[in-house]
Amino acid sequence: MSDLIEIYADEIFRPDKRGPAITTVGTFDGVHLGHRKILDRVSSGVAKTRVRTVVTFEPHPQNVMRHRPGIVPILTSTPEKVRILRSIGIDRVYILRFTKELARVTAEEFLTRILIGELNTEKLVVGYNHFFGRNRKGNSEFLESVKDRYGFDLEVVGPHNMAGETISSTKIRRILQSGDVEKAAQFLGRKYRLAGRVIPGVGRGRTLNFPTANLELTHPEKLIPPKGVYAAIVEVDDQMHPGMVNIGIRPTFGESKLTIEVHLINFDGDLYDQSVNLLFLKRIRDEEKFESAQALTARIMKDRDESLRVFEANLTDTPTPR
Repeated sequence: MSDLIEIYADEIFRPDKRGPAITTVGTFDGVHLGHRKILDRVSSGVAKTRVRTVVTFEPHPQNVMRHRPGIVPILTSTPEKVRILRSIGIDRVYILRFTKELARVTAEEFLTRILIGELNTEKLVVGYNHFFGRNRKGNSEFLESVKDRYGFDLEVVGPHNMAGETISSTKIRRILQSGDVEKAAQFLGRKYRLAGRVIPGVGRGRTLNFPTANLELTHPEKLIPPKGVYAAIVEVDDQMHPGMVNIGIRPTFGESKLTIEVHLINFDGDLYDQSVNLLFLKRIRDEEKFESAQALTARIMKDRDESLRVFEANLTDTPTPR
């Protein structure tokens, strides 16, 4: 079964480290606060004597099992997920290429050949509602029933609630799809992020005296918030700038192609072909069709002022983007 395993190569994960592992398994899309409750048990001080290991999947299993790639937009790309895991003390990440063949592997075979055989797992940490293996048989009840036979410790972590709601990746997707990037940030434990490269546009923003950078997403499989105007932090060369993001089709000018444009407030420079990160702070308004370019410009000025206000309010509680 080792041919089904792909290891995300990153020297920071200490690939030379050997010994028994403390392992958790999951898609971990978003690496949100619910996930962090599990991951903190893996990366805790007590666990430092073991190889702190995360087993995860690429692509998202539901996109394979539903036979429709992209039907589940993701919250974190694999590189983004790995960076977050690295930052919280994980030693080793195994990326399993998720296929229909892997989905047919039984829970017991997955446990014995991958978690124990490949990874030398001494302790397994799982979420209360996690499962793996064919027909979803690898749940906490199954693991409890076989842990003594195979000689591993088991810890089952309960749900993480916030304001009476259980945090999940599915719930965060719904929240983002409604445009509530502020609530999504609360559940994620950080601002929602899109990364992209600046590509040529039609230059319409410059004619309105609000030049914009048109983005081509680095990971187009990521969830795009709904059409509208957003206040954002724009990261360029590790520097944070206040920004105003427009996601939409520019109906005032009769266009129909969805674009992601960002205006960096009080910024003077050439961004063409540069990589930028957008950290969404607040949805300012819906996309609107204006009667004229002048009316649109007047509204953009208000949007800019509001975006700057939101940016400044967030400076005190926003950690350095990672």
